Amino acid sequence: MKKILVILDKPKHEQIALQRAVELAGATGAQLHLVSFAYESQVNLPGVHDTPEDLVKTMVSGRERWLMELGAQHPLPADTVTEAVWHYSIANWTLEKLAQDSFDLVIKTAQKQFGRGGFGSIDWQLIERSPVPLWLAVATPWVKRERLVAALDPSVDSPLHKELNLRVLTAGDRLAQLLGAKLEAVACLPGPGVFEELGLTPRQDTAAEQQRALRAYLEVVIRDSGANCRELHQVSGKPAREVNRVVDRNKARLMLVGRGVRKGAAGLLLGNTAERILAKSNTDVLIVP
Repeated sequence: MKKILVILDKPKHEQIALQRAVELAGATGAQLHLVSFAYESQVNLPGVHDTPEDLVKTMVSGRERWLMELGAQHPLPADTVTEAVWHYSIANWTLEKLAQDSFDLVIKTAQKQFGRGGFGSIDWQLIERSPVPLWLAVATPWVKRERLVAALDPSVDSPLHKELNLRVLTAGDRLAQLLGAKLEAVACLPGPGVFEELGLTPRQDTAAEQQRALRAYLEVVIRDSGANCRELHQVSGKPAREVNRVVDRNKARLMLVGRGVRKGAAGLLLGNTAERILAKSNTDVLIVP
C-alpha cells in the first residue's frame, strides 16, 4: 500500500477517517493525501455582498490554514499531502481524482450514526463506483477487538462470486497482517424467513446438505486464497441481520464486503445482499471492488 486518499470530516467534527488513515500509514509507510471540502452552497445565493470569487478564496484559504494545523493534533507522516477543495460534489470529485491519480485505498467517515443504520448518498455513490477499496469509518461506543470479519458470498456455483470472495479474503489477510489482527469469515444461507416473504416453501430436508456443501466450498476458497482465516462462521437467515450479528457479537473492528451485483433469479431472491449487509452495519466497513 503506497498511497491513501483521505476524505476529511469538517473541522468541527471528530476526524475519524484521519485516525484510521494515520494508523494505516504507520503500519504500511503509505503516503496520505488529505482532502478537505470547503464548498458552501449559500455562496451562490442572491443578496451576497462580496463576489463569489472572493468568498471562495477566503473560505479555501481558511481551510488551508486548518490543514496546516492538523499536524499539531495528529502524528501525520512527513510526506503527507494536503488539499483544500471547492467542489459541489464530494463523490464526483473523488471519482475524478481516482481516475487521474493512483491510490490504493480511499478512507472516509461514513454518513451515519451508531444504531441508525444506512449510509448517506455520498457514501453510496462511492460504494457503487469507486475503482479502489473504500474504507468507511464509524464511531461506535464499544471497545473493539483486533478482529476483522470477511463477509463471503454463499453462491457455490458462481465463478464470479468465487473470484470476489478470493479478493475479499486476500484484502482481509493483508490488512490483518498490517494491523496485527485476526481474520475471520462469515457466510449466510437464506433461512426460511427469506423464502416465506416471497411466498415460497423451502425444503427442510436440504438444509443440512446445503450447509455441508457451503462449508466445503468455503474451505476450498479460503485455502485457495492463502489467507490465514482463524474461524469460519456459518449462519442462516436474513444475511443483513445474521452477518452483522456475528460482526457485532465478536466486536470486530472492520467488516470486509465484496461489491457484487446479483442478476436473474438470485437477484429476485436476495437482491443486492452486500448492499443490505452494509446498510445494517454498526462498525467500519471495507468495500472491495
